[in-house]
Amino acid sequence: MILPTLLTNIFSNKQKSYKMVLIIVLLTEMKETGHLVVSLTKVKERFLAKLQEREASGLTVDPPPEKAGTSWNSMTVTNVQSVISTPIAALSSILEQKNDSIGFKKELYESWSDDVLSELYHYAQTELENYYSQQNKNAFSLKEMLSDILSSYLAAKRETFAGHRLGNLMRQEIPTELRKLPFIHQDLKIQGSVGQGNWATIPWIAIMDKRITETTRQGEYLVYLFAEDMKSVYLTFMQGVTIPVETKGKPAAYEYFRQKVQEIRDLLPLEGMIKDDAIYLTSGGLGQDYQVSTVAYYRYDTEHLPDDEQLIADLNNAVINYSEYVNHVVNPGIEPEQKIGFNYTISHLYAGQGIMKYLHDHGPDPATLDELISNQGTVLLSGDDVKHPKERIRHLGRALKDLGLLQISENDFLLTDLGKEYANHFNENKWELSDTQVRLIRGQLTNTENHTPFIRSINRAIEICQQLGTFTLDQFVPIFIDTLGMQGTWGEVTQKQRSNFMLNWLEILKFVSRSGQLYTYTEWEEKPFVDPLTVSERIVKIKNFIASKGFMYPDHWIENFFLSLKTKPFVILAGVSGTGKTKLVKLFAEAVGATANNGQFTLIPVRPDWSDPSDLLGYKDLSGVFRPGKLTEVLVEASKLENQYKPYFICLDEMNLARVEHYFSDLLSVLETQEWHNQRIVTTPLIHRDSLQNESDKQHYGNLYLSDNVYIIGTVNMDETTHPFSKKVLDRANTIEFNYIDLGQYPTGEGIQASDSTVNPPNSLLRSDYLQLVDVYRDYKQLTEETTELLVKINGILEQIHSHVGFRIRDAVCFYMIYNERFALLSKEAAFDMQLLQKILPRIQGSNMSVKTALLQLMQVALNRNIPISEYKEDASKLYLSHETLAAAKYPRSARKIAFMLRRLEEDGFTSYWLS
Repeated sequence: MILPTLLTNIFSNKQKSYKMVLIIVLLTEMKETGHLVVSLTKVKERFLAKLQEREASGLTVDPPPEKAGTSWNSMTVTNVQSVISTPIAALSSILEQKNDSIGFKKELYESWSDDVLSELYHYAQTELENYYSQQNKNAFSLKEMLSDILSSYLAAKRETFAGHRLGNLMRQEIPTELRKLPFIHQDLKIQGSVGQGNWATIPWIAIMDKRITETTRQGEYLVYLFAEDMKSVYLTFMQGVTIPVETKGKPAAYEYFRQKVQEIRDLLPLEGMIKDDAIYLTSGGLGQDYQVSTVAYYRYDTEHLPDDEQLIADLNNAVINYSEYVNHVVNPGIEPEQKIGFNYTISHLYAGQGIMKYLHDHGPDPATLDELISNQGTVLLSGDDVKHPKERIRHLGRALKDLGLLQISENDFLLTDLGKEYANHFNENKWELSDTQVRLIRGQLTNTENHTPFIRSINRAIEICQQLGTFTLDQFVPIFIDTLGMQGTWGEVTQKQRSNFMLNWLEILKFVSRSGQLYTYTEWEEKPFVDPLTVSERIVKIKNFIASKGFMYPDHWIENFFLSLKTKPFVILAGVSGTGKTKLVKLFAEAVGATANNGQFTLIPVRPDWSDPSDLLGYKDLSGVFRPGKLTEVLVEASKLENQYKPYFICLDEMNLARVEHYFSDLLSVLETQEWHNQRIVTTPLIHRDSLQNESDKQHYGNLYLSDNVYIIGTVNMDETTHPFSKKVLDRANTIEFNYIDLGQYPTGEGIQASDSTVNPPNSLLRSDYLQLVDVYRDYKQLTEETTELLVKINGILEQIHSHVGFRIRDAVCFYMIYNERFALLSKEAAFDMQLLQKILPRIQGSNMSVKTALLQLMQVALNRNIPISEYKEDASKLYLSHETLAAAKYPRSARKIAFMLRRLEEDGFTSYWLS
């Protein structure tokens, strides 16, 4: 079919591959989820994984921008945002991004036939392949060189031997280019031959590890062997024949070769390689020598040579197996139970999740390799983008087998008992390991029975991390590689790559945490995700605890405070002095297990002279040493992996004694950068590593962000000694007012005691479950639309006085209403009353008639009926003096506040939410 005109030229202007990669991973995510609009975070994960996979395989790939990172494997989903934003902007004619969601523009998608997306996918794949081919035109092409030999050699044999270009190609050009590959290390000698003085019957290019052989006459090596008829070329793992035959005689030498072949085949995985003696090079006696001495091989027919990616991937696999064998030979004293090895080019543990999920969903019978390949769209992280799925699935399967999760017999894949238990505990997103899955693998690492070299390498890496404490990749690499015994086998690029992969695995298994370029060993303690109590039961416990301390708060205040924190981890408590604002924060925190003694509750008195973020976050002294502020010290503790399930409360007392917009500006900005990463909410850094000079400071504070278990509550008084709030602050917080006090309340002392042994709730009680409205719209469509319709009506009123709200407040109000409905805490009317009072009314102030008109119109909303606005414009006293009218309002709290603001406007000539 023909693509719509708008799509045919989207890749015409391309300086890099990013646009094609973006379209491919977006379509893959849409296919995987079945949604038209998908998570931008998930698209970024796929985008990064695809580029990391090419980089790890030594294939052509655009390097990341210099400011983003030194390599794709050093980058995280968070900092890939700076890369992916460029192609998103370039494709803005067809794509639409809203917060953390992305998809094709609705009007375009609806006009396309069902086949357009499939055609677009293939178009992007073709363009990407053409782009990489163009990048490789002036680079080394193994396919072209092998093809040149296969097509020219027979004719060359009829030409003069001396000085022939094929001799130079085999002896010089190909070895030189092969040495540039990242997996070819310094101990590998590469030598090519077309004969000595005369053309050889079987020309060859050998790769020999100098530690075990430097000649093809004996020992083990890899070699490209060209068949005599030039109809095929073999990449073989074989043994040198000449010297063993000369010294042992042919019968004894052949027996030796056969035993050696079986020994090596038993030792190595040799995935993807053919393990038989059906290698046909020549009909002469030499052909039989090759057959009996060959361990494994790849065969490439002249008419069907694979592309460069496959050829390089095969050579890489052969070198990995060969290196593992050499390591075995040069370290003969190591007992089998002591051997370690990390021979996987798997950047993240979760890459195997697709195989595990497929086997679970289609079990209990084993799945064949062909079956998994035919379902690569769901089995592999990069889906249908993987060009050589057979090798990838085999590679992942071997790692899962080494972890004890799979059994592999020939080409059949089957879950072990441990694998079945593991597969019973998938998260909704299968590519993220659940805590139970992490626990099962960690248990396997400590199980001393049947430890594989792979598991031993993971355990050794854990020990290294524990010894280092906090460290960089560069500090980890030499120790880890020395432990593996591969410092002379792997090149510098491979050493760094494998070390980085191992640290990625350990981060997923929660042995290390990463902040910027720093890794920290952590003692992980699994905590329950779900509170043993329901939310409503937990709220009752909290209220009883507070009551037991002798404090009373009006009805629904605790529910409102909880919902406000759940909606956004920044809440303002406003009111006259002595009403219990600070006490509420402290008691609420203690009720969920956060106290000053355990460091989970911190009171920070704000000083009037605070003028910039350094007063809160910290500063560098004259010697360049960073002096952390109290807030930073709390954030460091809260960000530790072992504390991720504990809530941390920070109370900024008398918050507006200084200008909030000045000293709190960094926090206000960072609050808006929240996004999901590995089941955690993360933000951009508050303290950038590059801004610090001292290495110790970089390790402790570099790239520190606002973690999702931190809740900031500000208490404020509004009088002549304080500063008002700007809309920038009000937009980001729920403002709870403490001005209506019933002095007739008396403490009863009833409720649970402070020593109550109820298990403290996990942070999930308070942590936001939604960051973007798209996360929840489908589940709460009716409530979201009803709430939005009300806000649209209110916004029409606010526009008259330039106080209207944007999407941030719309989303926050909707989230508050959704949480309330989920947990059945307040009536729908009471909940919206709170939001009208806390999110809308604080924005209103002024002295003119338009402000009064707006307040009267808002009063109509609060009362849920029409009132004579023209009459009340002259005198609204009947309205604000009628307590019965206000009490009968649909939204009584808001009605009372609006009446208060109207009275102040008439009596003082100016009104504001904050007047008291």
